[in-house]
Amino acid sequence: MILVRVAVGKSIKSVMERNMNSLIKIAKETIEQYYDKSKHTVSAAIRTKEGNVFTSVSLKGQKLDVCSEWSAIVQAVMSKQEIAMGVAVHRDVEGTYKIYPPCGLCRELYTTYAPHAHVIISEEKKVFANELLPFIWKRKK
Repeated sequence: MILVRVAVGKSIKSVMERNMNSLIKIAKETIEQYYDKSKHTVSAAIRTKEGNVFTSVSLKGQKLDVCSEWSAIVQAVMSKQEIAMGVAVHRDVEGTYKIYPPCGLCRELYTTYAPHAHVIISEEKKVFANELLPFIWKRKK
């Protein structure tokens, strides 16, 4: 786990852009540090409203792969902090990075635990998590 504290500026738009760019940078640095083409090719960075950042990498197993978002979101939930923004970044063997929009299971995880968080889906675009699955089913209580 990498925990990073980020300072907040004055302009809301510039803060959001800085937060978006800094979160992408943190995810890239994380996958660069842990990259293994057979085990870890995607990293996630989750920023909380308190400004803390939790990171994780994807896990490739013999029968099951686990997306990087799961562990990062679990860390944020366990810290009892509200998730503000998240991103997943893929690194290929040539060292090229690409932002990955969440898969279906990760979309469900975001909408369950952070429906009002921003999710970065490209270098220029972020959406609210609840927009990722507009007709999500709800478990009966």
